[in-house]
This record gives sequence, C-alpha cells and structure tokens, in this order.
Amino acid sequence: MALKGNHSRIVLFFIVFTDMMGFSLLFPLFPKTIEHFLQKGDDPVFRLFFDWAGYLSSQGNSPYTMVLFGGILGSIYSLLQFLASPLWGRYSDKVGRRSVLLFTTFGNILGYLVWIFSSQFWMFVLSRVITGAMGGNLSVASAAMADHTDSKNRAAGMGLLGAGIGLGFVMGPLLGGISSQWTILDSFYESGLFVVFPSSAGFAILISIITFLLVLFFLPKTKPDFVSTGEIHPLFALRSSGSQALVRISLLNLLFVLSFSGFEFVVNFYLAEGFMFSPKEIGFTFLYIGIIIILVQGGLVRRLSGKWTEKKIVFVGVCSVLFGLLSLLATNGSFGGLFFSLFFLALGSALVNPGLSAFASLASGHSDLGKSMGLFRSFGSLGRAISPIAFSLLYFQKGPGLAFYTSFLLLLGFLYFLRNTREIKI
Repeated sequence: MALKGNHSRIVLFFIVFTDMMGFSLLFPLFPKTIEHFLQKGDDPVFRLFFDWAGYLSSQGNSPYTMVLFGGILGSIYSLLQFLASPLWGRYSDKVGRRSVLLFTTFGNILGYLVWIFSSQFWMFVLSRVITGAMGGNLSVASAAMADHTDSKNRAAGMGLLGAGIGLGFVMGPLLGGISSQWTILDSFYESGLFVVFPSSAGFAILISIITFLLVLFFLPKTKPDFVSTGEIHPLFALRSSGSQALVRISLLNLLFVLSFSGFEFVVNFYLAEGFMFSPKEIGFTFLYIGIIIILVQGGLVRRLSGKWTEKKIVFVGVCSVLFGLLSLLATNGSFGGLFFSLFFLALGSALVNPGLSAFASLASGHSDLGKSMGLFRSFGSLGRAISPIAFSLLYFQKGPGLAFYTSFLLLLGFLYFLRNTREIKI
C-alpha cells in the first residue's frame, strides 16, 4: 500500500512528527523523575551521576545541579545520535531507507519499553542510550525526503520535514504533561514494577508503534545505489570526502545548533528568573515559538524554495536570529520586547534548519545521500550534546547575558564561514 510523490512527503512528515513527539514527551517529566530517584537514595548509579553534576556546577545539592543533571541526560541522547546518524544514513544507502526506518522505529519501541520498566536508574539511562542510538534515523528520513524531491523543491521538502520535527517538539511536552495526569497504570508504579509517570511511558510506546505502522504500510521502498568506501565509520572519512562543501555545511550546522540549542536550553531559566514565568507560562511561550516555526517551515519556506537559493535562505535566517538575540539582550524586562525578540529568533531558526538541510543534500552524491545526510545530522547532534552542559555552566556561573552573547558570537562565526561557502549549482 505504498504511496508515491507528494503522498510520500506527507508520510515522512508524520514519521518525524510522531518520532519527535515520542522523544520530547519526556521533557516535562525530567524534574519529577530526577526527584524520584533522589528521594529513593539507594541507587548508586544515580548518585554517581548526581554527584558529578554537583561537582561541575560547583553548587552541590541545589536546583542548579538538578538542571545540569537534566542537561547531562539530554547530552547522552544527542551524543548517541552523533555517533549513530552517519551509520544509519550509510546503511540506508545500502539496504534502502524503509528497511532502516523499520529497524530504528522498532528499536524506539524497545527503548520506551525499557523506560516504562525503569524502576532502577541504570535502566532509565539504558532507555536513553537505546532511543538516542535509534534517534539517528532523522538522517534517513532526510535522505528519503531528498529522494522524493528535485533540486528546485528540495528546500520545500526539508521545510515540510522541519515542520514535522517542530510540531512534534511542541506537541510532545504538551502531551507528556497531560499524560502524566493519567492514573490508569499507577498501580504498577506503586508496586515498584514501573517507572514514575508510567502512563506517559506507555503513551510513548503507542506513538512509536504508530510510527512503525506508518513506515511499514505507507513508505515506499527505495532502490539502493550503494558505493562502498571501506571506512569503519563515515566520520573517519571527513578529510577524504569528495565533497568539501558538505564538510563545510556540516560544520555550519554544528555552529548553528550549538548556538541556538544553547539559547533554547537556558532561556527557560531566563524566563523563570527574569520574568517570573510559571512552568505553564514557559510552556505557552514555547508554544508561541513552535507555532511560528511550523508556519514558516510549512508555508514560507515552500514559497521561497526555487526562488531563493539555499544559501540566501540560510543567510536571511541567521540575520533574523542575530537581530532577535540583540533585541533580547535589550529587553530590560519588557514583555513586549521579549515576544518581539522571540518572534525573530523563531523565524530565523525556521529558515536556517531546512535551508541547511537542502544545502547539504544538494552537496551530496546520489549514491551516498544517506551517509552524507547522516554526517550533516550528526554534527547537529554533537552541538546538542555539548550545548546543555556548556550553556548551563555559562548561565549559572556568569548569568544570562554571557550565555546570549556566546550564542551571538557563534553565529557571527557562522556568517563568516557561510560567506565563504559556494552555492551548489545543479
């Protein structure tokens, strides 16, 4: 029952949407989950992680340590994505996108099953390791989208994929918070069999099953056109890559993700401390950001695709983010100034992400598109692995100003390298 053309793009949209929604369900549950293991007090693996976070933060047993601890757990997931994305992408060139996506989505189901049974902290960490490794499948979805779009419509296709990712990130925390109130599985938690918030973990399993069925019944097979390069891991072949443009674009992705995800991580505390926002108000602020990203990636990028070059889309996006950061630094506690700044930050990121993805796919050869997109995505994952720890340390030691200025300086470096990156002509 495979679909082709535009229908395949819609299926890929729903695949990344459900994948990201399942992953981000856990975000609002992190604080209470960490508190749960802290109160147990008899878990040596948890104590090892928590003491390390206290040492890094120089704050001991404090809310700052809890936040950094959450950042470390988030970094584990992203680090595994960094290592796995090129491997999944390369393997999809050999056996086809659909086969790899079936395997990784099934792996996510297993990872979430480990989560629901995580009455011990080591099992909770194992769940993050499994789902992090399987989360490298975004590179395969990106390659599949490139398979189903021509060069003129590549940015539009990547924009649709970005809209699915953005919508999943918006809906995941929302549904995670709602599902945490469901009590249908609480008796298993009380008996010591299931983790805290078992209904949320069960909901993540259900979402992953839906993703698996979407891939199984609706995503068409692709015919591999694989050329073996013999490297153990595609990252080892960076220096000998036939496309230096791809290497440069991947490094650009690292710079942008490091800058923007660092901002995203610390802005929660900035809103709580600088504007006295409650968790609910912070959630609605991110909903505002998410809606802008979805509208831009699902609509504006599609209109610009084929009219603007990928490099121009990225350039305008980064300028918008830079303007948003400068405005944020000048808000001085103004609510109007805050949301004015967040508008340009969201608008810019919504242009940069699909623009860079399309740029990377155009710089890739057809026979190794999956490997190339895996390299590109893996550098973004590396940025997400570094940013929670680095930016939380900057924020808690020196304040929000230095953290935002660091994002700004990283983006200036991004603009310098972008200016010296050639357009890809097809």
